[in-house]
Amino acid sequence: MAHNRLYAPAVAAENVLGIVRRTLTERALLASDGAPHIVVVACSGGADSCALLLALARLAPQWSLSLVAASVDHGLRADAAADVAIAAAQAERLGVPFRALTVQVARSGSLQAAAREARYAALHALAKQHGASAIAVGHTQDDQAETVLARMLRGGSVRGIGGIAPRRADGVIRPLLDCTRADVRALVRAEGLPFVDDPSNDDRRFLRARLRAEIVPALRDIDPRVVAHLAGLADDARAADRALRGGATRLLTRAGREAPAIALLTPADPALRRRALARWASATTGRACSRAHLEALDRLVQTGRGEVRLVAGWVARVSEARLVAVSGSPPLQRTAGDSRNGA
Repeated sequence: MAHNRLYAPAVAAENVLGIVRRTLTERALLASDGAPHIVVVACSGGADSCALLLALARLAPQWSLSLVAASVDHGLRADAAADVAIAAAQAERLGVPFRALTVQVARSGSLQAAAREARYAALHALAKQHGASAIAVGHTQDDQAETVLARMLRGGSVRGIGGIAPRRADGVIRPLLDCTRADVRALVRAEGLPFVDDPSNDDRRFLRARLRAEIVPALRDIDPRVVAHLAGLADDARAADRALRGGATRLLTRAGREAPAIALLTPADPALRRRALARWASATTGRACSRAHLEALDRLVQTGRGEVRLVAGWVARVSEARLVAVSGSPPLQRTAGDSRNGA
């Protein structure tokens, strides 16, 4: 899909608004009980969030929406205040109340992750203050495709390849998720609304920037619809993950949540068994299970021999035909013919 096409305002609006309307309906982003909805719209000053605010403002009468636009200054860039000012100007043009939020970002660990956590905390606090039922953010279909690629490159599971959820359990919704970045930018330009570009989007030290600038264009040369196809893969992966999650829950319930019976785990479908083992390990240790740990646990269940060293000092073993975990236990003594499954 070409990124340089131009639309007349009416055509651009019809294109994006039609897609957003379908997304709200078909993905059930808002309750369909006919009650009014207060929605906090996260605005960065960029084109995507500007298009999101515009689309929701246009659809507000039909959907009984009351909007509050909010922009978060993370205090990480000298020009961040200017971005907030652009977001405020967008909201003013569209007649939407605006709130500027300031957060402190922890400087330890991943700066991007810390900024995201601080941003969502501020948005949730604002949503609670206004009695909002949802927080709308501006992820597009291109963002979804880039997320799927990034997780595939990092060895992601079916759950990871599910990418960005259209609606999260905490009320965060993504009404633009079926719109391309090209379409939302065309809409903003056609409407003459101001916007800024985040310089980190072009910083190729970040994987997402390299995917956006190099990998996705190369894939688009092979398949012009690669973005839509990757987004469709994410939908399929989330559906498969829901099925696996339900099956794993039932399997663990039958086998025993704290010490599952090996006789019930071993004949189970391998995908269900591994998902059940991942849930058991996570519940036991309080940490996510790595692929290496999961493979080792699966071997342990099938052979009944050895042990698997999990995180935080936990060790998994088979005892009395059940999978058990002990904390801070010394390793098993090797015996003739014994194999160690440690990961």
